[in-house]
Amino acid sequence: MTSVTFLGTGNFQAPPGRYWNSFVMDGSILVEPSPTVLPHLRRCGIAVGAIEVVVISHFHPDHTFGWPFLLLEMVGHPRDRPLYIVGPPAVDRFLADMMRLGGVLNVHDAAHAAMDMRYVEVDGSWQDAGPLRFRAVEVEHVPHLRCFGFVFDRGEQMVGYSGDTRPCAGLDELAESCAVLVLECNGPHPPPAVHMDVPDVRALRERFPGVRLVFTHMGEGIDDGGIADVVVPEDFQTLTL
Repeated sequence: MTSVTFLGTGNFQAPPGRYWNSFVMDGSILVEPSPTVLPHLRRCGIAVGAIEVVVISHFHPDHTFGWPFLLLEMVGHPRDRPLYIVGPPAVDRFLADMMRLGGVLNVHDAAHAAMDMRYVEVDGSWQDAGPLRFRAVEVEHVPHLRCFGFVFDRGEQMVGYSGDTRPCAGLDELAESCAVLVLECNGPHPPPAVHMDVPDVRALRERFPGVRLVFTHMGEGIDDGGIADVVVPEDFQTLTL
């Protein structure tokens, strides 16, 4: 079984009662270093030293802007094993540029001096990042960014994560490959469509009736829409999948 602790379940606008989307799998795999990742790790009792892998689906700020604060905290907690950072091509350069623009390149340099940091660019094949075996699947979100969902091999089952996406072939590939899919459900969005809404999820369910769906990246007022086998978690909730 796989445990997932949601550090946040909200979309870019962080609607009332929800913070930005981020979660931890099995206590050691952080998916999306959102802006509130550090205080929410503390609130959930997850030590930064326990994090072995950080997974980034794409470079929007609600998925990445917690990185400087997380990295500074990690500098103060020496580790005896590598830290893996999984993300789109050039993830190392993107994160370094973020630190430079934020005026904290010294934190970037100190972290790389203190820790064995290993960047893993996704390539669509089965890849390993320390304890995590995964496969990235490119999805369609916004035209100016490459965006990815993931299939995580958790031994007894495959757990998927959509990242930010609209209905597309990549999302169908994820749903077909997984027993459980952590799926964005942003809600209504002005055209052109760049996110999932409840009717999109209902159509996905019709195509893939066997996959269990767990919502994240939710807008205000999102519920299960009466769709079978959908879980709508709250921030700071831990689910066993």
